[in-house]
Amino acid sequence: MPVSHLFFLLFFSHLSLCFSLNCNAADRKALLNIKSELGNPPELSTWLPATNCCTWSNVYCTDSGRAIPDFLSRTNLSALDLSNNKFSGPIPLSLTKLSNLRYLDLRGNSLSGTIPPGLLHGTFRFMYLARNKLSGEIPEDYGNGDMDMIDLSHNRLTGNPSFLFNITIPTTKIDLSWNLLEFDLTRVVLPHNLDYLDLSHNKIKGKVPKSLQDVKLSFLNLSYNELCGEIPNRRFMVRHQAESYLHNKCLCGTPLPPCKS
Repeated sequence: MPVSHLFFLLFFSHLSLCFSLNCNAADRKALLNIKSELGNPPELSTWLPATNCCTWSNVYCTDSGRAIPDFLSRTNLSALDLSNNKFSGPIPLSLTKLSNLRYLDLRGNSLSGTIPPGLLHGTFRFMYLARNKLSGEIPEDYGNGDMDMIDLSHNRLTGNPSFLFNITIPTTKIDLSWNLLEFDLTRVVLPHNLDYLDLSHNKIKGKVPKSLQDVKLSFLNLSYNELCGEIPNRRFMVRHQAESYLHNKCLCGTPLPPCKS
């Protein structure tokens, strides 16, 4: 199991111990702003002023790791899960004020507009915005720092997200499938820790990158794009079946039919 995944499990097992922590006043204010910007939905009925936000539904707090006598007053929001609701409108800019937010899950809503920069901070960051109606380009700051998992699938995103493929960061999952992304994949260098890559159902051009040979992916899907040329066939490429490459412009070579001479 990758170290980042181990941390993920430890991190969330620790959350169940943190509901007795006191809420940081700045976090409570930012969360109440988020509730207001979302139209005060009934799903957030537990988010009430003058109450401990660490006990609110879908909110998780951890201490900042300071001296034990002081940590209760320095509690900060680290994870927020508002997935699979009926929220609409843009992603609230108030989220960017949560300076210790590392895990954000807004999957399965009807959020629209662009993705704001600066939603996540710190190390071991997880961002899930799949199955919304988001559009525009992905902010480049998500290609910096310690992004572990990013799922932006099933949206209407455009542009060139190749900055997310940074060999220097320990990203383990990238899912950008079912968007309108358009860029050349040929010279992209994939992170060595990457375990899951789904770029299917976009408008991606170029060739299957040679860097893919050196990445031990457990899942790969490049289907339904505009890729062309011979598929590299060394090292870890033998792990991927034909389904990973179907419905492209003119890919050929193992595991697809041979290239024409």
